[in-house]
Amino acid sequence: MSDIEKTTASEGLDPAFASGGKLELPFEGVVGRFPESVASLPDKKMLLLFSASSSEKSVPKVARLLENGTLDSTFGKQGIAEIPSRAGAVFSARHLRLLDIGGWLVTGTVEHSNGSVDLAVVRQLADGRMDTSFGPEKDGMVTVNVYDLIESRSHPDANFLTRRHDDKNVEKSSAEAGGFGMLGVGLLDGKIVLSSTVFFAFDYLRGLVLRLNADGSLDKTFNEKGFVLVELPDVTHRWNYASGLAVQPDGKVLVCGDFSRATSDESPDAYVIRYDQHGKVDASYGDNKNGLVTITDSSQWLDLDSMVLKPDGGLLATGAASLELRRDGLIVALNSSGSFNLVFNNGKPLFSRFTEHGVAWERCVLQTDGKLVVSGQGGAAFLDEKSSVVTARYNLNGSLDKAFVGKGWAVFNHENGVDIFRGCTVTDDRQIVVCAYTAFGTPPYPGYVLRYLA
Repeated sequence: MSDIEKTTASEGLDPAFASGGKLELPFEGVVGRFPESVASLPDKKMLLLFSASSSEKSVPKVARLLENGTLDSTFGKQGIAEIPSRAGAVFSARHLRLLDIGGWLVTGTVEHSNGSVDLAVVRQLADGRMDTSFGPEKDGMVTVNVYDLIESRSHPDANFLTRRHDDKNVEKSSAEAGGFGMLGVGLLDGKIVLSSTVFFAFDYLRGLVLRLNADGSLDKTFNEKGFVLVELPDVTHRWNYASGLAVQPDGKVLVCGDFSRATSDESPDAYVIRYDQHGKVDASYGDNKNGLVTITDSSQWLDLDSMVLKPDGGLLATGAASLELRRDGLIVALNSSGSFNLVFNNGKPLFSRFTEHGVAWERCVLQTDGKLVVSGQGGAAFLDEKSSVVTARYNLNGSLDKAFVGKGWAVFNHENGVDIFRGCTVTDDRQIVVCAYTAFGTPPYPGYVLRYLA
């Protein structure tokens, strides 16, 4: 990290939150230092999903925080609610998504004693108790095995992907910092839409979109079987990943990710695809009217990881552009028809190149005033002492909003080790909240939550 970035590492943080704008984990007397996801509640409170290391053998938990960052003692047990695991299984929680009806979903994966990994969805009530109306065992949890969906004899090695198949050094790859398994969550009329990626064989992977009914059962009205494997129309490709997901008010489903064309000498490209309410490719979407929008650049690898819908029906999708070890943030704005939005960066993909060491945007949130908040992993393709957490805010036209931290973006680097980004949200009063943890440095390795001034 440069001297300039070091001196401004804490700029813009809200001094009224925790200690100088930073809350560190673990909480006193509570096992778990890894923040996974954060969500803003209407009453200026927040929910924080956090977990422990595998060696600590402790279940994931949800904390409710007051506006000043202290635990809300009226929630759960002294501010914390546990997410119990089933016997013989370990639940790895990754994302928390609020429900309009109250309560929330927690998604992730479950590893069984035999090593198999299932997708998992947990539903909790607003007071932190498990929602016993959800799941076949009425315990608030639904698990999906890959062979619940795919015929085992034809694909004996199929499994849900928990890390990228093309990473050579997964332990220190910043691409893994965002986590894999269950990546996208969308909601509509009580139904739950999820995205993941299925590994069939080396270089043969397909994104997956599945829809659950309100009780957690597969919704067989979606593609006649409750799920669809992503196939990109009119594009010959070896593999694709499904990462971000959004559900329109009319029930149509948007998915983004990256894919590799059939020829191995071409850099992977990014895509957005739209399905109709029944799980079929929406042929009205995109300039080619085949349901697909591709974002290409022959000189670098493009991928999209997160997306957010705009009130006008358009979307903003974020990710990264990678050239060798360098990564730049990538933002794409599309109209409701799938054409590029000419107002945002003149209709072109926007590359964020303002940091010295690069950045990959992993989360995007739209403020009530239409401004776009993005946050993600700062640094190059591999985690090292230059890795950081980077947050930025953009105006409707794609320019940086200089009202945020005086320049539109902020870098945070913890003194204890390598920073690993996990999540981001925006409060009702437009304060940006980011969570991350540290590793590979000097113990102890704290997790932390940052809140920036509006």
